[in-house]
Amino acid sequence: MPKLVTDRVVLHYQQLGNHPGRFPDLVLIHGLGANLAFWYLGIAAKLAANYRVLVYDLRGHGNSSMPPAGYTLPDMAQDLQHLLQHLGIRRAHLVGHSFGARVALCYTMLHGHRVETLTLADAQFTCLQPRICLKDWPYWKEWQQQLRRQGVVNLPDDSEIIDFPLLNHLNQVATTADPHAPSPAQRPSLRQRGMGRKGTANWERLLSQTTARHELEDQLPITVEGLQRLTLPLLAMFGEYSHCLPSCRELKQLLPHSEVAIIPEVGHFHPALKPDHFLHHIEQFLTHQDVHLGSLLSASVPTMKSKIEP
Repeated sequence: MPKLVTDRVVLHYQQLGNHPGRFPDLVLIHGLGANLAFWYLGIAAKLAANYRVLVYDLRGHGNSSMPPAGYTLPDMAQDLQHLLQHLGIRRAHLVGHSFGARVALCYTMLHGHRVETLTLADAQFTCLQPRICLKDWPYWKEWQQQLRRQGVVNLPDDSEIIDFPLLNHLNQVATTADPHAPSPAQRPSLRQRGMGRKGTANWERLLSQTTARHELEDQLPITVEGLQRLTLPLLAMFGEYSHCLPSCRELKQLLPHSEVAIIPEVGHFHPALKPDHFLHHIEQFLTHQDVHLGSLLSASVPTMKSKIEP
């Protein structure tokens, strides 16, 4: 397992489709509580047919080290910068999910000349959307009723703020739901798999033994003014049932040139739940935007039937 060792952190990473100079570089950044395996088989391996794909564990996650401090977005962006420099990657397409999308956006604001395109998958940005309670989430009542009908108890109070620990809790209780219940696509399952014992223990250690609990919530580098300065091709991809949809709508208002894809009948964790949909829109977007290798990609990527919203 390759690792980059710096004076601040050890970063575990993997590269797929290793064709330097032939295929463009694409970086996939996972969200909180996950690791590079979030992307590995369903998405990264398939994208490697046309890209040199880089996946890595954020600091404090997976097989990367867990330093006592340094979990702000600029810290995470610097980790990515060190990794790209180490691998000799001068420019790349960036794709991030949830917190990983914040990292990708922060990196783009700091090093925009090194980013070809930016894909933000289901992230909530506080400069565009205040944190909301469960009672303000349009689909919460429906999901709450379905969970109760399937025998799930100890649901969170309606007044609780939606954040990663809450989403993870809902993910855990959703695994007890009856898999034979009606309308399985609309069941309140949030992702394909939970964090597992090791992942849960790692997450609890991260929050209790480091400064991450407070630093991970800091979105100060991401501002409306900074977003308005973005001119690169940008795709916003969100789940139909996601609590982050207001951020998607505001992004489109701020950046009319951006493209939007809404994944139907799924929520925040749509890359894990519907990887084929995710791949469809990523490949379509990149095929249209990659000026330098457009002819190569159009010859090797199948024609897409659905459309990304303009």
